[in-house]
Amino acid sequence: IKKKYDQANHFHYVLCLSVAKGMDINMKSSESLQDFAYEEIKKRIQNGIYPPGTKLNTQEISTALGISRSPVLAAINRLIALGLVDATPRKGTTVARLSVSQIRDIIEARQMMELFCVKLAIRNVDYHPATLKEIETVVKAFEAAQEAGYSEAAELENKFHTLYISLCGNAQIMKLYESNWSIGTAFYMYRFTERPLSQLESSFQQHKSILNALKNKDEALLRTTVEQHMSIVYETLEWYSQRIK
Repeated sequence: IKKKYDQANHFHYVLCLSVAKGMDINMKSSESLQDFAYEEIKKRIQNGIYPPGTKLNTQEISTALGISRSPVLAAINRLIALGLVDATPRKGTTVARLSVSQIRDIIEARQMMELFCVKLAIRNVDYHPATLKEIETVVKAFEAAQEAGYSEAAELENKFHTLYISLCGNAQIMKLYESNWSIGTAFYMYRFTERPLSQLESSFQQHKSILNALKNKDEALLRTTVEQHMSIVYETLEWYSQRIK
């Protein structure tokens, strides 16, 4: 009897474990689909595929992305919380037109984080040679960014700054930086104002200065270059404020 009980107990344990693993896999799969939908919709807003005022049809988006509506709905709710999408009763959800004050808040938060990370990045750079190598690869890729267009330039810009922020070694700052839509806001403005990428050549060149400052552990140069880099974003904000009046 005891043997049968032990066998039954073991079977129950294995069954529960299998169910738990299945639930875990399904949860991870659901979360990854939601993240995928979130990033794709956000990217389409940034790149002008979904311009301000566009009604977001969840069925059309889910079909376009090849996934069910549930992760799309969850992703749109996250975008509403971020301020990129407006939800109106009986009218549904539409892409928001970001106000000057909203964008300024995002830019100022980005600037605070990037400047805060200057000292920490210099201190930690020797411990992360692989990250420095990745930054160098991204800088080289910027040479062809103008020909590639806004989408490619935005991805490179985002990767560059995310790698830079990662050098500060603070997981909370990294989460805040990624959730702030720091780089996306800049390219949202560039596209809206129809600013040619050729006018951003000095911005792209500043990436080399940031890289050299990290390599040489030059804190003063890094701080100055980050400030200069941000000044271009503030300049574009002025253009944007004039265009939406």
